[in-house]
Amino acid sequence: MLIMLVKKTHTIRMKQNLNYLFILLFTLSIFFQTTLAGISGISETSINSDYPNHEQISERLRSISDAHPNYARLESLAQTKGDKNIWLLTIGTGNITNKPALAVVGGISGDHLLGSELAVQFAEKLLARRQEPVIRNLLDSVVFFVFPDMSPDAREQYFRKPRYERLGNANPTDLDRDGRIGEDGYDDLNNDGLITMMRIKDPTGRWIPHPQDERVMVKARTEKGERGQYLLFSEGIDNDKDGQFNEDGEEGVFFNRNFTFKYPAFERGAGEHAVSEIETRAIADFLYDAKNVFAVISFGPANNLTKPLSFNEREANARIFTGWKKEDIAINQKISHLYSQHMGDKAPSAAAGSDGDFFQWAYFHYGRFSFSTHGWEVPRVVEKDEDAFDSDEFNFLRWAEENQIDNVFVPWTKVDHPDFPGRKVEVGGIAPFVMKNPPYAMVDSIAEKHTSFIIDVAALRPQIDIINLKTERLGRNLTRVTLDVINRGTFPTASEAGEQVRWMQKTVMRVTPGPDQAIISGKPVEVMGAIGGRSSEQRSWLIQGSGSVTISVGAEASGFKEVRVNL
Repeated sequence: MLIMLVKKTHTIRMKQNLNYLFILLFTLSIFFQTTLAGISGISETSINSDYPNHEQISERLRSISDAHPNYARLESLAQTKGDKNIWLLTIGTGNITNKPALAVVGGISGDHLLGSELAVQFAEKLLARRQEPVIRNLLDSVVFFVFPDMSPDAREQYFRKPRYERLGNANPTDLDRDGRIGEDGYDDLNNDGLITMMRIKDPTGRWIPHPQDERVMVKARTEKGERGQYLLFSEGIDNDKDGQFNEDGEEGVFFNRNFTFKYPAFERGAGEHAVSEIETRAIADFLYDAKNVFAVISFGPANNLTKPLSFNEREANARIFTGWKKEDIAINQKISHLYSQHMGDKAPSAAAGSDGDFFQWAYFHYGRFSFSTHGWEVPRVVEKDEDAFDSDEFNFLRWAEENQIDNVFVPWTKVDHPDFPGRKVEVGGIAPFVMKNPPYAMVDSIAEKHTSFIIDVAALRPQIDIINLKTERLGRNLTRVTLDVINRGTFPTASEAGEQVRWMQKTVMRVTPGPDQAIISGKPVEVMGAIGGRSSEQRSWLIQGSGSVTISVGAEASGFKEVRVNL
């Protein structure tokens, strides 16, 4: 009995010791994970509760499609060199080819994480409201083509080490055109997992510390007698000894520099030729076939929503026009006003398009109304007279401190640099991505505003209808038929640019008489010009015979209307 009691006691103690050992090992593992994450500068917890990576976005898109089979369909248009899907989520009901469509595009720039999230959340929030009468009617009347991420290879750099603001895809490219590929990539000199900046003490430099915040580097104002103290470069090593840093890394062609309008040939990231990449071809091919798209809304660097574009008569009326047409500017003004109503004082600053970008291609070469915004920017908390240098970084750090946002700055740390032996070299500065993307906790409210805005834009779609139908019997078996074709929407049936580049489908009117009928006057088929918003045009025919005649009018981007007329 005593022996059994001793054995039982020994067994219990062994189990307790094993439990203690397990708890100790688990605690140590958590400690080392946290410590290593702190050393690397990238917290695993922050990533999991942060912006989603490509696989997480893909899973959310699949969930949307699976949960709403009657409203949403997910398909992959292509696969990038980095084995990432170019997703298209189509939202709508019924025949999606014969009703107006709105394209919503995210991931225009690889360093703009917010853009992809706004596109995905638009789809989620729209379908979450599908039972509301207004939204149900919208889903029956409009199609949404959602392209959540057009730069998945570049965007994924946020989740890799070293983390840097990457713009190029995974197509190996000679970015500096020296005959070699990837010979001078990014170097993490302080081993923190981030690529920031490096400053070198040098009297020939043009940079000085900001007098109110020495963390920030600003250009010396020589006109005021200030002398530069530092050289400033991207963190790295001149691996190919050409005097430049990080100019030819693993990133390839930039999505937002590979389109045909003002294509910047031979520039960094532009590619071998326009639309050379899988990503640009995928969206261009789809949109050219999608004849029912009346407008494109993209989340990228350009912004013509906070402030509409200005009319330039010379550019707009040139044979190869490079400025928005006058009537299209008027629509831009209306949509800009709508955007301001939704965003209030939170609207980001206006920004022009750039050569080879998607925003301008969508208007000038695709012929659709094109609206773009980056969705958010760091609020201005420092008045200009308070900061004589007008430094965005100084303003950002002040804003981050006021909002208790951590991990946005890497302290300047001295390193030994092979390109600057014996000299004072420090690595540090603003962390990548944080000035272009808000903390993830802020995204939901931003997405809510943009979702409501897109819904309101869709409600302004062109809508063709037939009204004031009249028949007048004239004798001798003749009937005069008169009607008005009206566009009930705010958008015209085609943009002025679309009329000129001829990629917009024209509004077509057809009169189909019966076998014993004849059209004496009036066109049986007429290709009409664009009908402005809230505008109408009258048509009349003289038809001989009795029975009924069918009259139809419309185009893919404005919808179709058909009536039967009894003579």
